[in-house]
Amino acid sequence: MEKLVEDLETQDVGKIMEILKSWGEGLLKMAPSFISKIIVALLFIFIGKKIIGLIVLSLKKIMDSRNAEPLLKSFILSFIKNLLFVVLFFLVLGVLGIRATSLMAVLGTAGLAIGLALQGSLSNLAGGVLILMFRPFSKGDYISNNGGVEGTVDQIQIFNSILVTPDNKIIIVPNGQLANSTLVNFSKNPTRRLDLTYSVAYTTDIDKAISVLEEVAKENPKILQNKPKTIRLRTHGLNSLDFLFRVWVKSGDYWDVMWDCNENVKRAFDKNNIEIPYQKIDIYQK
Repeated sequence: MEKLVEDLETQDVGKIMEILKSWGEGLLKMAPSFISKIIVALLFIFIGKKIIGLIVLSLKKIMDSRNAEPLLKSFILSFIKNLLFVVLFFLVLGVLGIRATSLMAVLGTAGLAIGLALQGSLSNLAGGVLILMFRPFSKGDYISNNGGVEGTVDQIQIFNSILVTPDNKIIIVPNGQLANSTLVNFSKNPTRRLDLTYSVAYTTDIDKAISVLEEVAKENPKILQNKPKTIRLRTHGLNSLDFLFRVWVKSGDYWDVMWDCNENVKRAFDKNNIEIPYQKIDIYQK
């Protein structure tokens, strides 16, 4: 019985060795052809990338010469570049001997799964097209959405938009998110209203405080004097009188005016002996 088992095991090992030997001989025969195909495919990739770069650069120069809208230009360049890389991908497959029709048949059978997987990308592509059609913002506009993302618009690509924050960080936002969310464009209108609140002690004369604040607004050259200004007592706070300081400025001057007013109001209050309240505790001894 043991001898029979040993004979069977010897036969199985012999069959396996024969199969491996035949596979090895087949691979050796295919090796020269396969290696040459890989080399040609690598050359296609190298040369194709160079050609794509030249095409995109030439297209960019043409659009620059015709003063194309910056966001439209960045979107078209991104779209053409990605499309050319898809074409290069199918060319490389052809060089390797993989038929594009066979690949498309496989992709067709898996179309539902691929469609679900690419749903986000297709939504972002459609979002980019909608942004370019309706133009809710332009290059250089400072925008914010309800997702808490904000920055200056730099460019729109095929799937994403690129924003730059005031501290020079790059934010890459999916186009679908910008197209389908509430968007605030701080740069669309040429002017903005600046709303500030300044607090004084309860012992301060109201008319004097208003007069000092009006003088600060009048002396600032970046505040639009032809626009209405509102400087009034807003609320009676727990420890202070809170005054509303509302003026109009150019959109590009918004932050500078805000900082200037904060500094100048402090100087004016000090000069006129107006107390700015701060937290304190009064202790009474019986």
